Formats: sequence, structure tokens, C-alpha cells
Amino acid sequence: MEQKLRLLQRRYEPRVHVHSYRGGARVKRKETHKPGQICPDVPWATWIREHTDTAVSYLDMASAHFHDVKARSYRALGVKRGAVVLDVGCGVGQDAYELKRLVGARGRVVGIDYSEEIIAEARRRAKDASSFPKFVVCEAHHIGFSSDTFDASRADRVLQHLEDPLAAFEEMVRVTKPGGTVQIVDRDWGLVAVESNDQAVTRKILDLVCGKIRNGWIGRRVPVLFRECGLQEVRVEAIPITMQDFRVADRLLDLTLAAGHAADEGIVSPDEKTAWLLELQERSDAGRFFAAWVMFIVTGKKG
Repeated sequence: MEQKLRLLQRRYEPRVHVHSYRGGARVKRKETHKPGQICPDVPWATWIREHTDTAVSYLDMASAHFHDVKARSYRALGVKRGAVVLDVGCGVGQDAYELKRLVGARGRVVGIDYSEEIIAEARRRAKDASSFPKFVVCEAHHIGFSSDTFDASRADRVLQHLEDPLAAFEEMVRVTKPGGTVQIVDRDWGLVAVESNDQAVTRKILDLVCGKIRNGWIGRRVPVLFRECGLQEVRVEAIPITMQDFRVADRLLDLTLAAGHAADEGIVSPDEKTAWLLELQERSDAGRFFAAWVMFIVTGKKG
């Protein structure tokens, strides 16, 4: 069985497209083999420092697969031409580029990220400083801007990784102007579904995936966070993400890595781990694989 699993894993080894930006356009730079999955047992920023290339390729791939969610979040943010926008945890800048397009030449977008390596990559892609966002190394818990600076502040899939999501959210509110918009986009790792014949093993592994994320339930907690912090006109969108390709789901949910952790920690047996992964890959090969999870877009106004 282990040999069959290894053969199937080679077949399902995806290729990750790494992109650069030239003149504002997204240009395919090269194609590389999939790096190791992201399910760190160490703080996110520390993991990124040690696996920058993996993090960059993951962020590019995830951005492409979350395109519809991102488009809906931009509409919900409702920024106008000339607005000043903060993108917290900007990564390599995919959202910041789109936000800059929305605010126009008179507007300004600032992307902040704790990782010097990720910000360096974002700056490398921003060839023309006059028309691209500004990227700054900055910690979300202590945003280095004056109060009431931005017309809108947002964070996409960031709070799930932070040591203190409340402190980071309060900082986003602080730097947003009165009447400005604050937005959080995040997933809830407790609402992941994977179709499998073995429900018991599936639940154990998915619970472990959720547990490996610092704030695995952040999606359901964000709407409460908005109201506790006094945001007004709070709007919540819950968006289901469905996946029928094991390769993509494995990269976005860390199924193989989590199954390995579950076996190592005695949560499932090695045979159960192998049989579970083999079934998922065979399902995908036969067109019967299905996974789903929920993304939340929460938007509110600062009073």
C-alpha cells in the first residue's frame, strides 16, 4: 500500500507557477516543482524566514485560487478613487496591486508585513515606486502609523496566524479614520469538509489541521470581534470554497502533512494514514474527490 501511495503522490505532484510583475502586469516567470506544504509547528514569521521560496510560491498559488473571494472583498471594502488604504499582512503584494488600481493615481496603498524576506519580494515586484503600492516591514500588533491615517484597513488570512488577533485588530481600527472601513477576510479551519469513506479518521485529521493553526476558529470569531470593538454597519459574508482536485486541496489544507502528524502523534495508525491518503488520491483520479471550507468577509465602519 505504501508503494502505491508513493506512486500516486508522484502522479499528483503539482507544479507551481511563480510570477513577477512588469509594468503592472502579472507575468509568468518560471515553473517549479511543488515545495513542502505549509502547516508550521513554529511561529509563522519564523517559518517564513526559513522557507521564503516555499512561502512565496504558496502565496501566489493561494491568491489565484481565492480570486473570487478577493474580488468580493474589494467590492465590500468599497474604496473610492483617491483613498488611502492599509493592507495588513500584505505578503508579496497581490491584493495591494489590485487596491492601488482601485484607488487610482491620486490614491495610496501601503502594504505591511512582519517578514523582511516577503517584503523584499514585494518590493522587487514593485519596479515603479510612483505607481505601485508602498511596502513596509511592520508588525500587525504594533502598526507604525499615526491614528486616523487610513480611509480603509484590511487583512486577508492574517489573523489566523497571529499571537494576539485582538491587539492587531485594535491597531487596524486605531489607524483607520473615523467613518473609515475596516475589513477582515479569514477562513475557519473548524469548518473544513473532506469526503471520505472513513469518517472517524477524517475527523481526527481535520481536527489536527485546525489545531495546528494558531487561531483555527478565527473565522467564526471575527464578527463578534467587530461588535466588541464598536464597529458599526457590520456586514458578514460567508463564502463556501469547493475543491475537486486533491492536489490543490492538499496544498491549501495540508492534508498529507497533517495525516503524517496524526500518525506520528498516535492519533491515527500508520495504516489508517496511508489508507486515507490513498483513498483521497484515488477519488481524485476517478473524479470523485470533494473538499470544502468557509471563508468569511467581515466589513464594518469606525465610529
